[in-house]
Amino acid sequence: MATEFEASKDHFEKNIDMAREAIGDMNLVSNIAEKKSFLQDSKKLLEECKKNIQQMEYYWQTLDPSEKGYYKGELTEFKHQYEGLKNDFNEYQEAIKRDQDDEESDELTKLQANTRDKLLTGVGKLSDQHKQLDGIVKNGHETTEILRGANRNLVGQRGHIENAGRNNMVAQNELTRADRVVKKMRLREFCYKLILYLIIVGLFGGYIIVLIFKLK
Repeated sequence: MATEFEASKDHFEKNIDMAREAIGDMNLVSNIAEKKSFLQDSKKLLEECKKNIQQMEYYWQTLDPSEKGYYKGELTEFKHQYEGLKNDFNEYQEAIKRDQDDEESDELTKLQANTRDKLLTGVGKLSDQHKQLDGIVKNGHETTEILRGANRNLVGQRGHIENAGRNNMVAQNELTRADRVVKKMRLREFCYKLILYLIIVGLFGGYIIVLIFKLK
């Protein structure tokens, strides 16, 4: 069985060298996707190394007692090499995970900032429209007062009074319609603000959930 042990030994040495090279290549790249690719390659090679050690352990048990002492030392050294490289692999894996979490956190922060700016812009536009409508209503009230004053000044002039009265009615109707429009716009503004605040709360809740998962 010494021949089988030597064959497994050759496979192990080849796989451990390739795994060590794949882990070392992660220091040569900065892109997280490339790092993860090297990490995946080294993971597969380490799994093969573990199988090689298990095979050598099996073949070692079948060796003659006179050969076991020689191969026991080699087997112990191979296990030491495997465990050391596996620890390096775990450290790189944790480092890549931290880098990926930081990158995702930065993207989430940018998205939230962009969404907040858009929401504030929308609220600002609604506020401007509200001010414009208030101005229209104010002008309408002022026009009504002018017409009422003209109506008082035209006492005794029936024709003028009737004409002013008709104008006053038209103005009142226009003012009533303007009031209805203002009420609708205010209701729409309230609904829009409510939706915006709900979105902000939802985003904040999503950010909290992400933080919770990251802390875990």
